[in-house]
Order: sequence, then structure tokens, then C-alpha cells
Amino acid sequence: MNIGDLVLYQGRLHYLRGLDPMSVPDRRAVLEDAETGEEITAPIAELESPPPNGNQRV
Repeated sequence: MNIGDLVLYQGRLHYLRGLDPMSVPDRRAVLEDAETGEEITAPIAELESPPPNGNQRV
């Protein structure tokens, strides 16, 4: 996972905008909703790669 990548969180596409440092327990990611632009944080463990066939809308 790299900053700027598209990821799935709770079934929606988001851009990865930031990550907690490796030394932080229970790391979180800063995400930007690809449709609305809303910024949220989410546990890194709950992020998924989007499907390669592009069935999700951006």
C-alpha cells in the first residue's frame, strides 16, 4: 500500500492519504472517499485492495 493508492474500506473506494508510523500499535490510515472527498481514518487491518477488473465506481 502506497500513499495515493485506491483501497476499499467498508465496500467503498478511498484514496490512501496517510499512514500512522510503523511503531504505532493498531495503526490507522487517513482515507479520502473517492466520490465525496470526505476524509476519515480507519484501521489499516480493515483495508482491502480494489478488484482488478474495476467493477467499483470511482
